[in-house]
Amino acid sequence: MTSALAGKRVLVVGLGVSGFAAARALADIDAKVRVTEGGTSPAIDERARALQAQGIEVETGGHDLERLDADLAVVSPGIAPTTPVVRELRREGITLWSEVELAFRLAVCDFLAVTGTNGKTTTTTLLAAMLREGGVTSVAAGNIGLPLVEAVSRIPESGAIAVEVSSFQLATIERFRPAVGVVLNVAEDHTDWHGSFDEYAAAKARIVENQTESDVFVPNYRDPQAMTMARHTLARVVPFSAAEPPPGGIGVSAGRLVTSDVEILPADDVPLAGEAGLEDAAAAAGAALEYGVDRLAVARAIRGFRPLAHRLELVADFGGVRFVDDSKATNPHATLSALRGLTDVVLIAGGRSKGIDLGVLRAAAPALRAVVAIGEAAPELARIFDGLVPVERAGSMDAAVDLAVARSKRGGSVLLSPGCASLDMYDGYAARGEAFARAVRAVIERATDDEEG
Repeated sequence: MTSALAGKRVLVVGLGVSGFAAARALADIDAKVRVTEGGTSPAIDERARALQAQGIEVETGGHDLERLDADLAVVSPGIAPTTPVVRELRREGITLWSEVELAFRLAVCDFLAVTGTNGKTTTTTLLAAMLREGGVTSVAAGNIGLPLVEAVSRIPESGAIAVEVSSFQLATIERFRPAVGVVLNVAEDHTDWHGSFDEYAAAKARIVENQTESDVFVPNYRDPQAMTMARHTLARVVPFSAAEPPPGGIGVSAGRLVTSDVEILPADDVPLAGEAGLEDAAAAAGAALEYGVDRLAVARAIRGFRPLAHRLELVADFGGVRFVDDSKATNPHATLSALRGLTDVVLIAGGRSKGIDLGVLRAAAPALRAVVAIGEAAPELARIFDGLVPVERAGSMDAAVDLAVARSKRGGSVLLSPGCASLDMYDGYAARGEAFARAVRAVIERATDDEEG
């Protein structure tokens, strides 16, 4: 593939982390690279200067649609297909690749790919830990922080990359073929980017598009969309579940995570909260076992794993109430997953809904004592839960936590699981989660001071 791209005119669209890595990788194999970026920022300007120092032409602050001549365009995942630059590239008949496709063409190692609406990052990180525990040289990369085109330069032919792939990245694959593909769940999300749920689901389904009989597909047995994909793949299907093990798959029986013929470990040893956590562990274990990792290595990796920040992260247990940060829940399906199996929850939810119908959250009412609504979606949440559970609105995270504490019950939880994006109030979900943690600590400090006074 190196020789195939050498001398080719390649346009890299977008100068985020993945676009920067793609441009450098292409220049290293002697492609004729040009970069176009629609925005400007200190980070973009710094990347532009670094590429220009390598002799790469970089355009920032807008896309010159008169200069899109190229043999190939590598499009960053955040650039929607409806944007003028992508529409013009398609009109010109220029081949479009995602960073995932480019990395696949450059790699010599195997890819174990994980996608889904929720749980991708946790599952991918855990899968990489299992591979390493089993003696396989591995990293977690892709839509998880480390650019995939950078990761492939680190992993030898005998290794494997645990790849988090988004619907954005899968939408523009061509030959991408994971040795093991995992689909955790498919629920309404990013319809503002894809245009419809059907288009979003179709992008997710492309994870199995190029798999053959020698590959493995690991779908969620309880997710209809995932199981539909299972009926249309040539790969061997090994389903997973947080309930009874499905035929030929992995699940939970008598309190233990098991396959059809092998016990892995007690379910209580899984350090991930709720049924969603068990699903993530089962999915990662199923993928690792099918790749040849020993079950004892899988068990060690699970026991040693620590939940990632802002993903059902326990912030405090105070006064008999658990305060849990699930700020990464940026769609209602993630919030419903977080609530499975819980009772007496005061839910802090809201933000920017991304055009998604939040009405599905009504199904959470039996688990809730109250809802504290924040952000742009607060009026919609008030309508959704009207007559079902008490709803109060808060203009800040401090106020939201104060209201939630007043409604909480010993033995219950205060859960930040917004079901929405954060950009109406914060720079990102991490900033939102950190604001929640600060507000919780402030409540605890005030209560402690009152007791001491």
